[in-house]
Amino acid sequence: MTEKKIKTIQRTGFVSEIDQFLRDYDNSHPAVGESKQKEIQKHQRIFAKRDAVVEDEAPRIWEKF
Repeated sequence: MTEKKIKTIQRTGFVSEIDQFLRDYDNSHPAVGESKQKEIQKHQRIFAKRDAVVEDEAPRIWEKF
């Protein structure tokens, strides 16, 4: 049996001009507006639902099967 070598991702530290612009903008505009706060909360709920284990109840239609 041959073992597969796991490739590791090498981080180069490269930051594109657009990413740098967005970082600078976020740093220079620290105030979070109401709409941005709502977006942050919405995505936090989405991530929690995606990442958390959820046991769904089986629908009643399947009880007799």
